[in-house]
Amino acid sequence: MKAYMYDGLPGDQRLPHDSGREVGIDALAKLGVLYYHLPEIDGVNQLAAERGYKNRDEIRVSPEAMGDVYEDKVKMFFHEHLHEDEEIRYIRGGQGYFDVRSKDDEWVRVLLAKNDLLILPPGIYHRFTTDESNYVHAMRLFKDEPKWTPLNRSSDLDVNTHRQQYVQDSNDVQTDDDICILSLFDARTSAASNCGLRERLSRLAAPLIPLQSIDACVITAQAAEMSVNPSLPQRPSSSDHQEAGEKSRLELPASCDPPPSGTPSHQLVWIVFGGTGHMGRSLVKCALSRGDFVVSVGRVFEDDLHDTPGRSENLLRAVCDVRSRESVLRPVQRALDHFGRIDVVANCSGYGVIGACEDQDEHDLRNQFETNFMGTVHIIHATLPYFRRQNGGRYLIFSSTSGALGVPGLGPYCATKYAVEGLIEAMLYETDAFNIKATLIEPGLVRRDEPVTGDDPLPTWGHFLVKPPSESYAHATSPALHAKRMVQWLGDRQPTSAVKCAELVWQLAHCSYPPLRLLLGSYAIESIRDRMRSVTEELEDWKHLNFPTTADGELAMQDDPAIGDES
Repeated sequence: MKAYMYDGLPGDQRLPHDSGREVGIDALAKLGVLYYHLPEIDGVNQLAAERGYKNRDEIRVSPEAMGDVYEDKVKMFFHEHLHEDEEIRYIRGGQGYFDVRSKDDEWVRVLLAKNDLLILPPGIYHRFTTDESNYVHAMRLFKDEPKWTPLNRSSDLDVNTHRQQYVQDSNDVQTDDDICILSLFDARTSAASNCGLRERLSRLAAPLIPLQSIDACVITAQAAEMSVNPSLPQRPSSSDHQEAGEKSRLELPASCDPPPSGTPSHQLVWIVFGGTGHMGRSLVKCALSRGDFVVSVGRVFEDDLHDTPGRSENLLRAVCDVRSRESVLRPVQRALDHFGRIDVVANCSGYGVIGACEDQDEHDLRNQFETNFMGTVHIIHATLPYFRRQNGGRYLIFSSTSGALGVPGLGPYCATKYAVEGLIEAMLYETDAFNIKATLIEPGLVRRDEPVTGDDPLPTWGHFLVKPPSESYAHATSPALHAKRMVQWLGDRQPTSAVKCAELVWQLAHCSYPPLRLLLGSYAIESIRDRMRSVTEELEDWKHLNFPTTADGELAMQDDPAIGDES
């Protein structure tokens, strides 16, 4: 689900019309609009029993299902109208938009996808349309006999009892002192008083605000932890982080608009490729500890995430080979089926061979390109159409300082990272209009933060394979052995911690203005700085070949190169 203010611009009703102004679940609840994500039909049955929905049917809205009347039906659904009963829709497949009127009579657009359930109260003006896919499969639930009677908006409906009741209820929720006081709530208030506040909010807001939204308000006000419907996903409060022993953290610069420390941030759904490597595992653990949902994708299965108590319900595991497009598509679809959306795609997968360029055979070369470059391409092709349809998404692509350097002993690996850097930078410009952001993360050698054991499934040097040198490159001082010597010398001396990197990358996913590149570790900073200095010096040394000189020996800056001018 994604909710935002409708942009009001002309264009097909099935376009996103995203103004960029997001609307949260709590704001929807104040309008009386209730949202649930229910991956299993048992959750729908439970909700139906609790709210007294006795009947249901299913409808498919598509040209194939409706034939020639499809366009007329979609136009009819898009007429602004209200109902005298609740409207309940559970999406079984496809996507669609519900537009509802805000208190200021502006349109709020709500994108619903598979496993999303929305409840509209009686009396609210709204409309519906499919998206550009022209397909939605929905279950309709009813308290009594199934019926769908739209009352198109007109001044006559101002005296409709259901409309009047809705206006009164929504005004009560948005102006009552019991809700306004939340912004001033004293964190020192006793747990008993917090429970009392929740009960008063429940009585005041029912049936307009679901209990989990009330709990979120109380948690935001730093009240005591409240129990909520266990069938609905929860996020931890800021106190959870403190109890877990959270230390003061490194933070992104203010220009990025990073998430504020100590307060809950917007809950995101991640899919992390390479989730079983030491960097991927650290990122998965960090996102889970912050209350996000995560699909961890890897080629090696491990059980270490079970030591994150209370968060396993937010984790889905999958296995794939990034070198295969079909293999990548499967966990992406599982993520959409299970969580209903994807907000962040992180690619931590990678493979490198340490050895001279001449010593690496075709298999070594192709395997590195298929994993590092084509793997990234497959991940983007599997997720970019979805991000485009939802008009938003974020890519966090782990590259390397080798993507800007030519490191002896890592030639083919460097080439793959150069290719990834060019791909992502070009794509960033192409997809900016769709509110899709991408960051290349360039760490130096990253230290594991877990002790290495004899049965550790990860290779000694992360995702690198050290290939024995041929005789021509076997001398101890051979430049081709530079990468091997560097890795072995650094050992545990690397200054870059995987846990600290993961914390900064998590902030990247939640900040408003991410950079194109994020360098992590003093090794990365110094090596890239030296590289830039070297390029600048080389430009200065050779620029006389491209600019003619004056009689005084000064360079005359002209558009046409001097080379060949006197021929």
